[in-house]
Amino acid sequence: MIIQCDFDGTIIKNNLSILLRENFARGDWRKIESDYLHGRLTVEQSNKLQFALVKEPEERLREFARRHFDLRPGFVEFVRYCQESAIQFVIVSSGLDFYIEPVLEEIGLPDLELHCGQTSFSGNGIDVSYYDPEGNIVSEGFKKKYLAWLRKRGGKIIYIGDGLSDLEAARQADHIFATGSLLDLLSNASVNCNRFSDFHDLLRQVRLL
Repeated sequence: MIIQCDFDGTIIKNNLSILLRENFARGDWRKIESDYLHGRLTVEQSNKLQFALVKEPEERLREFARRHFDLRPGFVEFVRYCQESAIQFVIVSSGLDFYIEPVLEEIGLPDLELHCGQTSFSGNGIDVSYYDPEGNIVSEGFKKKYLAWLRKRGGKIIYIGDGLSDLEAARQADHIFATGSLLDLLSNASVNCNRFSDFHDLLRQVRLL
């Protein structure tokens, strides 16, 4: 069994991606976000466009991430349980490496398996790229492609997520644990899921599977 877990809004209660854009983007990132939320752009396309508007030095943004994340309670204990129980725990996020990695370092879990948007920095903004498990650049379906790859690697998939970018991948999982807007999205799609509040709650539920 493998757990595929989102980052923003899931491992952390807040959303660093949005917080970074609110504080550092130079331009109308909210219009791009609206296009994503209304289905005119994929999450991969929207992040590429929005983070091109961020022109701050990488280390300043990494430090911002270290200081502003709100870890969902019980996460470290949940990961330790997975490690002790031979359950593979994999973060698959449409978020970006430069702010996820510092958070994992801060909480003492820098070696967790992580698949997310890859970034490079220049004076022209942050360049964002997404790669599928075979190393091909993709502009849609990042999380869904990783779920299919993980299924081949480990059989049944538990999916943990909170929002729109999780919907299509979650629908392919064997068990879904949802919070945030993902609960309503799955309900509207008539897809069964389990609600969770924090990782202590998740641990109690996963033990029953």
